[in-house]
Parts: sequence; C-alpha cells; structure tokens
Amino acid sequence: MNENKKYLKSSHSANFGGGNFLSPRNEGLEKGTAKPCHPEERSDVGIASSPYSHIALKTKAAFTLAEVLITLGIIGIVAAMTLPTLNQAINKKVRAEQVRTVKYKFTKATEKMNSLGLIGPYASTDAFVDELQKHLKIMKRCDSSHIRECWPYDEINTTNGAIAVSSLTNGSSLMMRTTDDKDFSSPNVGIVTADGVPMILNYNKKCNALDPVKQYQWSTSDGKPVSNATAGCVAAIFEINGGAKPNKYKDDVIAFNSNGLNNECAVGTGLNGICLSAPFSPTPMTKAECEAQKSTLGIKECCSSSSCNNSGDYWAGAVKQCGGTSKMPTLEQLGELASQMYVGNPSIEAKEYKSNLQFDLNSSVAKALGLTPSFYIWSGEEYNRYSSCYRIFNSRDTGWNGNGRHGSRTYAVCIVN
Repeated sequence: MNENKKYLKSSHSANFGGGNFLSPRNEGLEKGTAKPCHPEERSDVGIASSPYSHIALKTKAAFTLAEVLITLGIIGIVAAMTLPTLNQAINKKVRAEQVRTVKYKFTKATEKMNSLGLIGPYASTDAFVDELQKHLKIMKRCDSSHIRECWPYDEINTTNGAIAVSSLTNGSSLMMRTTDDKDFSSPNVGIVTADGVPMILNYNKKCNALDPVKQYQWSTSDGKPVSNATAGCVAAIFEINGGAKPNKYKDDVIAFNSNGLNNECAVGTGLNGICLSAPFSPTPMTKAECEAQKSTLGIKECCSSSSCNNSGDYWAGAVKQCGGTSKMPTLEQLGELASQMYVGNPSIEAKEYKSNLQFDLNSSVAKALGLTPSFYIWSGEEYNRYSSCYRIFNSRDTGWNGNGRHGSRTYAVCIVN
C-alpha cells in the first residue's frame, strides 16, 4: 500500500515536471486569486493549445440586425432628401451647357461668314440661310409655310398659353421690331442642324458687313464663350429637349437674340397689365450712333465720358433694342417688379432703398426672369449724360441708383405691349 502511494506520487512528479500536482500558477487558480494568463505570456504554450483561447474567439464585435436596418433607413432618408436637389443641379448644369453649345456653334458660323465678308446684307432670311448652310451643317430646312416640319411638336407652352408652331412665320412672332437699323419683316425659316437641334430664325435685312478687322468680344457663361456680335444679325429660337415635355418657352425652348415669342410675356402679372420681355444683355452703341438716333429713341443726351467712348453706351444700346425709352420700364415699375421678388411682397417705391428682405427664388417673377441676385436692370430714365437709372436686386436688399452708361453687367427688359 505504501509502495502504491509512492508510485502514484512519483508518477505525478514525472508527468508534471516534478513537485506537487498544482504548480505555482495552478495554486493561484485553486485559491481564486490569480487571473488566467494571456497566451502571449507563455512562450511554451501556443494559442491553439491554450485552455483559454476560446475566450478571445467568443468576444468578436458584430452589428445586430436592428442596427443594420436602422443605419440603412437613415441612409435612405438622407438620400431621399439630397438626391432631388443634386439631380436638379446636374440637370441645370447640363441644360446650360446645351444652350451654350448651340449658341457657340451658330455664332462660330456667322463669325466665319463675317470674316469672309458674307454676313450680309441679304434680301431675305431664305437668302441668308442659302449662305449659312455652307458654314453650318444643316440636315433639314423648312420654309415659313412648312415651319412645323422642322420642329418636334405642334405647340410651345408659354405663360400666356400654347402657341402653334405653324404660326411662327415671320419676325414679329419673335417679337422683333423694324427700326432704323433692323428689319425682321421677311418670312422665317426653320432648320435642323447636324446635331439635331431644331431652330426657327429670322434675318435682319439691314445687317451690313461687320468690321472684319475688329475683334468682337464674346460673352461668356461659366467662363466659356457663348456668342458675339456676329450673331446679332439673326433672331431665333431653338429647342434643346427634343419631343420631351414640358415643351415650354424658356425651359426647353430658348430665345437667341430674340426678345419674346408672339405675345408671350416674361413678366406681366401684377404690373398693371404691363408685359415685360425676358432680360437680355444689351449691345452697346457708339456716341455717333446715339447722336444719329437719339431723337427717335427719346434719348436726351448721348454719353460723352471716356468710359463710353472706350466701351460703348450700353444703356443707349438697351433703349435701341427695346425701340425707345418709352418701351423700357420706369423706376416706379421696377419697384413694383422688385416687390414681387421678395418674401411678403413688400411695397417698394420708385426711389426707395429697402433692406432686411429675403429674395424669393421660387416667386413666379424670379422664375420668369431666370436671374439670381445680385443683378441690375436698367430703367428708361436718364440720370445725366454719363449715367442712367437702374435698380439693383440683392439677396437681402434692393435699391436704385444712377449707373455709368458703359456698365456691361446691367440687364435690360422691354415693355412688349
């Protein structure tokens, strides 16, 4: 019996390195005071052979199904809120690039014609297009009796209702008037360019050959060239949306050197029956041109400042394009216009500065004009021989002033009825 005990004791000693069955580490565990060692603390035991390796495997982090669903829900809500705005911004950018490209290509063709001494004059729009198609690729052409055949649909929607495309037969349908230097009385011509862009255009029969030496300044959009003075010999509309709706003027039907469409008003509601054209950047007049036409246009004095001599008289150019000072809004009418573009429609007098306002981009007038603050609009009123009156439209305020007539950044609108 004693021999058996000795044998057992010697066996345990042999199996566990000698000594007691409980090593110093295991003695601690029995007493409940020591913590399990981490596998890295023992160089002689690997993770796989450690009796505690299962603990690390069971404590891996993970998302619950509820957490995943909540996260996906939040992402969906944010996407629903931001995607419409993002799509709108993208579509606006694409539309602006489409418009710029059409105007640029057309103007490059007229610029080439001018450099060759072929810009005019021509007896009719039809005669002009005979030459134009040698410089601009045109895959279809329609006379005024078949104008609809060059357009993708029957009617163009405007703020005054639908206009039949077949009725757009002459320059008056593009709101163009005959003046001392403009004659848009010939029949319109419809074309479809090689890019598939439908256009209805009218040629100014009084367009003389422009100075081939002069470098005509290009207007720009987003830093890219859009058009220059050579395109001013033609008034046109074009379509950028094919047959897709809304088929709406100023949305997918674009005016090019034209100040309207039939009796369509850019702005009319709330202005005591006065109908205003879409805004445009006027072409400046020289002092000599102004002096020759001032009595007809209602201009009191022509600008004689050095700035006007260098850059031209933009206000006089606006008067000329509208057909006289009486065809431009007064400061009082611009005050009425301003009141409709600010939240709450505040009353704004002719010569009043108003602050603490909020420009309303969603107002019908702001949408119709298509301008975002800050911008300026000329009135038909002269301030003195150097300046004329205008109204500025800012995000938080609006006021009037007399601006140098050489100011190229000021827009103009015409009274069209």
